[in-house]
Amino acid sequence: MGSEFPNVAGEEPIRVFIGYDPREDVAYQVCRRSLIRRSSVPLSVHPIRQADLRAAGLYWRPCGPTESTEFSFTRFLTPYLAGHRGWALFVDCDFLFLHDPAALFALRDPSFAVMCVHHDYAPSETTKMDGAVQTVYPPQKLVLPRPL
Repeated sequence: MGSEFPNVAGEEPIRVFIGYDPREDVAYQVCRRSLIRRSSVPLSVHPIRQADLRAAGLYWRPCGPTESTEFSFTRFLTPYLAGHRGWALFVDCDFLFLHDPAALFALRDPSFAVMCVHHDYAPSETTKMDGAVQTVYPPQKLVLPRPL
């Protein structure tokens, strides 16, 4: 369930979806708290919980060997979960916001369908969290999809 924070200026809150994995609940709580603490604008914060999506019939993909978290693929439901209206922000649960997320949201550009943070990352290990196989993907820990 999402968290709504009051909007005194009459604007719609920034919708933030955080990838949730029950094994990383503490990380999720830290991410959520850092968002709330640092934000200068109203937020609507929602965990993307695979179990809830499955129960609602919105996600049925079998778990695969390349998925190290429960949100490896559910992150791509962010536009749907946002009702395909307005901008929404997706972040992995291990984010720690040290600055106002509104500054990041202000960078959105309607000439792009999706905006991502890119960084060079070449894993040196063959396994990662909880012994999962390290699969190299283009970075997509933070995603800002444009409304349709």
